[in-house]
Amino acid sequence: MSLFEHFVVAYKKEYLSQKPTFDESLLGLLKKARYLLLDDRLSPSISLVDALDRLKIRVKEPMKVAITGQFSSGKSTFLNALMAKNILPTGITPVTSKVNYIRYGEELKIRVKYKDGRDEYHDAEHISRFIDQRKGVEDIDYLILYSPLNMLKDIVFVDTPGLNSLSYKDTQTTINVLNEVDGIIWLTLMDNAGKMSEAKVLKRYLSLYKNKSLCVLNQKDKFSEEEINQSVAYVKESFGDFFSDVVPISAKQALKSRSSDKLVLMSEALDEFTKSLRLKLENNMQANNFDTIKEVYAQYDAKINDIINSDLSENIELSKVSNISKVIDFIKNEIQPKAIESKEYSIKKEINSVCTKIINQYEICVKIYNELKKEIEDFELSSQKSFTRAKKEFATELKDAYVNITQIIDVIATEIYNHVEIVKKQRYKKEKKAWLQKEDKYLKIEYEAPFINADEAYKKLFYEDNIVGKMFKKYAKVLSDIQNRVDETNSKIYKKFEEDIYRWQSPYSIIRKKEEIHSDIEFANIRKFAARVYEHILKPYNDEMLKSRAHVSSGFEHILSAIEFNYQNATGICISFLNEKMESFAKLYEQNPTRFSLYYPTLEDIKHRLNESFFIYKLENLMNKNRTFLNLDYDRVSETFHNIKQEKLDFIDKTKNRHENIIKLLKKCQKELNI
Repeated sequence: MSLFEHFVVAYKKEYLSQKPTFDESLLGLLKKARYLLLDDRLSPSISLVDALDRLKIRVKEPMKVAITGQFSSGKSTFLNALMAKNILPTGITPVTSKVNYIRYGEELKIRVKYKDGRDEYHDAEHISRFIDQRKGVEDIDYLILYSPLNMLKDIVFVDTPGLNSLSYKDTQTTINVLNEVDGIIWLTLMDNAGKMSEAKVLKRYLSLYKNKSLCVLNQKDKFSEEEINQSVAYVKESFGDFFSDVVPISAKQALKSRSSDKLVLMSEALDEFTKSLRLKLENNMQANNFDTIKEVYAQYDAKINDIINSDLSENIELSKVSNISKVIDFIKNEIQPKAIESKEYSIKKEINSVCTKIINQYEICVKIYNELKKEIEDFELSSQKSFTRAKKEFATELKDAYVNITQIIDVIATEIYNHVEIVKKQRYKKEKKAWLQKEDKYLKIEYEAPFINADEAYKKLFYEDNIVGKMFKKYAKVLSDIQNRVDETNSKIYKKFEEDIYRWQSPYSIIRKKEEIHSDIEFANIRKFAARVYEHILKPYNDEMLKSRAHVSSGFEHILSAIEFNYQNATGICISFLNEKMESFAKLYEQNPTRFSLYYPTLEDIKHRLNESFFIYKLENLMNKNRTFLNLDYDRVSETFHNIKQEKLDFIDKTKNRHENIIKLLKKCQKELNI
């Protein structure tokens, strides 16, 4: 039973008959997908397992909201304003080159995740060391900023590098992040909103997102109210398909006004107090620690009283003008209520994407095998056409070569005929007995009888003039030329096929998976198959061509030897036969001249006898009929090639059909997953 047949049997037994039950929750859906996609018979990759594990984590964690847009649009400043903390580094150049996950934590800390798997924790004030692309951070994968902001208990913000960074890697990183978030806030500069460059980016990356995003127009502080209203109206009209709302803000003003919230100021004061206390204690280990604590606490207490008694109306007004509250309201009233729906949609979309990628993996395999099948099928068609042309061409040439043999025979026959000479012979006739004659008396009578002067004929044909030898050399060269062209033609037919197969082999012997989640084993199998394409496909064709070459060579050798080693002997046999026949007839003639006559060989008699001696009728079958020995060999090779083709197609189909049936099963799984 084949691997795929095992898979089908197991699928029917385990999935159709004894399928585990899964609830209708998002987690149940994911478990069902894992059950189907991580079957050992599909040779799942570690990356696929990791991808599904990440989805499992996403199911359980708070929703993610990406802060994205084109670079230098103020994303980091905007996030600082949202958190009321000036933590993320900002700059004119695209500073952030790493993804920053901003999560809830009891204290302000950063976790640095390195590409080699290492984890490090640092104070948040050092974050720029790890995300600023100007400081060399190639070995860092991503960062997590933990902050005790209540909003982060329900939302994880994702700070991205941007979608039009000069760095391809930064743009690709942002694209990957957008595939795993549940909401998007698109940040753009007021004077950049609606430009063609943004339109292309929005259409490419946000058109497939289910829930409309929030568009935030930054730097409103630089424009008049009329200009702001015009920009907002234009974006709403032009990009309404992407955005649920458009909010103009000033991230700079919002960040500056963070002191409008006394609780935030108190939290900052507490952070400063704990840091200052720790430093004092570390630097004064031998001193009176109680006095140190009293001193630092007194400073903290004074600052808290100042905050409580301070007039923050100016900062409150600045916060209002910045419009940041509308963004916060959108998050609370629009994004958060849709979090479950967004997450479910996003995760379902990702599961569907995973299924599609695995299907695509098998479609790639099917395409590869179909290309190989086409090469084999095309070769049969082209070889049949080539064989047909070759049969016609070489049949004519063999016929001409056969005519050369008959011409040699004609020359020999003519020369033999020319050497039929007359010799005087005697015969004795019994006379009638006279009366009383006791003994018989015979009358000697002379007569003329034919005979072939073999010595003279040989001298003319084979020795002095060597007429036949010269003709045979030309004939042998003709045969050799035909054989060489037959070999060359056949070699070209096969070599073209060999080149096509090796051209097919070239990319697939080194093929690597297109997606990380693709199966390493399946692509390794393709590489192994392609690497052994000679054994799998070419060898039987090559063996047959070698066999054909041996047959053809044997045929030409047979024809050549029939003349080369026979022409002088056949001539001698012919002359001996004819001389014996003439002698036999002469004896009969001498016995009874009235009843028997002498035999005079005609030219046709000599030709016929030579044809017998040269086995010309067998040569005619080999060279001068529709089914020449070459035609018979071409027909045999054609039939063998057809059988090889069928065998190889069946062999390829066995593997290809397994992939096609897995595709059908996976598509069925997609329907059953209702994604």
